[in-house]
Amino acid sequence: MPMKTLTAFLDFFKSVPLFEGMTVEQIQTIINVMKLKQVDAGQRITEEGANEDSVFILMDGEVEISKRLTLALWGNDSEQQAKSLIRLTGDDHAFFGEMALFQEIPERSASIASLKPCKLAVLEKKDLLHICDKDPRIGSIIFRNIARELTLRLVKANKDILKLTTAFSLALEGD
Repeated sequence: MPMKTLTAFLDFFKSVPLFEGMTVEQIQTIINVMKLKQVDAGQRITEEGANEDSVFILMDGEVEISKRLTLALWGNDSEQQAKSLIRLTGDDHAFFGEMALFQEIPERSASIASLKPCKLAVLEKKDLLHICDKDPRIGSIIFRNIARELTLRLVKANKDILKLTTAFSLALEGD
């Protein structure tokens, strides 16, 4: 990889929360096992319920994360509506798919689709775990950063649930 490209990659990854607190050498170790993936606009990156275990880092483009609104009953989920939860761009330095790292049999909790052409860095679970076995310091930093991000997301989800249940309670009282 040309030096200018490598420097641009390192600069980008230094600003991704997943790698906060890592040295350039530690980030380089992870970059070396990542795969780059180009995704056209309108393409699914992953589907809710899929059995996959890669972590994605959005380098460029825009994605929408959505979740089904209803439970799949009787194996028929083809007509289920989905609710858009969030839109992310490369400027957000976002990573997603990290929950699969903690599941024995991973199952995606949401669907992710590209709204614009996207460039993704893909980190497979087996590659990350291999790095963590070789250098536990990297593992400690990565998993601490994931825990912090998951905590932030859980706090937000709890607030959203409280708002929804409050609105639902008020709607029921009005009847």
